[in-house]
Amino acid sequence: MTQLALDDPDLFGNDAGEDEDERLLLSYFVEQPAFAAFLDPARRLWFATGRKGTGKSALLVRFAHALRSAPAAAGAAPPLGLQLVPSQLVALKEPPAPDNPILLENYWKQVICGAINMALARDIGVAWSDNQMALVEGAELAGFVGRNLVGALLARLGAKLSLGGIELSSTPRPAANHEQLLYRVERDARQPRALWLLLDDIDAKYQNSAAQQAFVSSFFSACRRLVNDSAGIGIRAAVRSDVWTSLTVAEDMDKVEQYRSEIIWSAAQQRQLLAKRIWSWLQRHDAPADELRRLDLKQHAGELIELAFAARMKWGGASVPPDHVLRVLGGGRPRWIAQLCRMAGANAVRDDKPRIAMHHITQAMGEFGRRRLADLYKEHHYQFADLRRLVESFAGGPRRYTTAELLHRIDQHYVAPSGGQIGAVDGTAYRDPLQLARFLYKCGFVYGDNRDSAELALPEFIGYELRPDLLAADTNLDDGMAWELHPAYRNILK
Repeated sequence: MTQLALDDPDLFGNDAGEDEDERLLLSYFVEQPAFAAFLDPARRLWFATGRKGTGKSALLVRFAHALRSAPAAAGAAPPLGLQLVPSQLVALKEPPAPDNPILLENYWKQVICGAINMALARDIGVAWSDNQMALVEGAELAGFVGRNLVGALLARLGAKLSLGGIELSSTPRPAANHEQLLYRVERDARQPRALWLLLDDIDAKYQNSAAQQAFVSSFFSACRRLVNDSAGIGIRAAVRSDVWTSLTVAEDMDKVEQYRSEIIWSAAQQRQLLAKRIWSWLQRHDAPADELRRLDLKQHAGELIELAFAARMKWGGASVPPDHVLRVLGGGRPRWIAQLCRMAGANAVRDDKPRIAMHHITQAMGEFGRRRLADLYKEHHYQFADLRRLVESFAGGPRRYTTAELLHRIDQHYVAPSGGQIGAVDGTAYRDPLQLARFLYKCGFVYGDNRDSAELALPEFIGYELRPDLLAADTNLDDGMAWELHPAYRNILK
């Protein structure tokens, strides 16, 4: 069997789905039921939510590819997809004050339609009708496209000419209302063209304040209104789960909830993804055809994984397959798992070993844990400003706690040294150590230890997504489980 290059950065894929080569990403993309609605172009509005590193950006890339690949209806222009991040929309127009939801919603409708108009203008290239000319001129004003031929000639001749008493100017006329202009273009078209806005990183630099909640939640309301009012607009967007949760207090968000899918990876899906990454590498590196034919992705996933990893690894008192170790240490997030695989692969190559063993993974845990803590702070700092000090209060302590021990640790090592000066926790004034314990559970810093009764539906580590009721109701704080610091953080916190 072909020997893998364990230190090849492409073996386990790029950390950022939007930066990955599209053909490479599609070669190992794993379809799952949670993606079905998002990838269905018949649903003109849909959002994906998930934690950092769960594949939201990759899902947008997959949808963009599907749009380009789908055959156009007879006589219809192919769909026009526009991939943006929020900063590109905000750059089109200064946002209004956040205290008026109607103005905020109208603002988002204007900048979304403006961005689509610019893309249409770029696609038109040369415009003849009044509406098309307005699109092109508006695009020129915003710097999205080069000047049209007439405008360029006028500029060369000195800005203005007079023909038969009619003055022509090279100065572009901006569209006063991009939303109405887009509707006019749709009415002019014999068959409305599908116009898709694909928006990533809505949560970039998000802060959990009333102003930010109003600003971002109004984006989702605007999307719903635009799709309902226009025959051709479709929207796909991705946002972190924790940000979505913080927005649900806003008016109208209950009407948007029906257009959302949560990305959660099962153990079987993560196993398949790891096998497909290895399969993809083999295909790209001229593995013998008879070997590839023999290895079926579904039936031989374990055999493919064993091309890169030792067949069994010691885990506690048991011997388990390598994908089990990677899934637990990587927190079920494809990005984290890929990072750990690359780091462990480099260690195996340094030792001149053909497979990654458990000690190669263990050697990587120091740097891996440092990166995971940095991710934790970046992802949840906006919810609790003193998160770093709260996490550091567990340094040098045990890895496992009963509920009483967990609350005592927080009280004695964080609350008491703070002198009672503790800021708001996830938008709510501080009350007690239980509130902080629940926040750490919600962030994924501590997990419920379910190893004694683990099964397919409830694995050995219970996270907030599976049991959001824990550490909330006094009648059943832990369901009989102990609490453990997530393995990714243990080494760095000693």
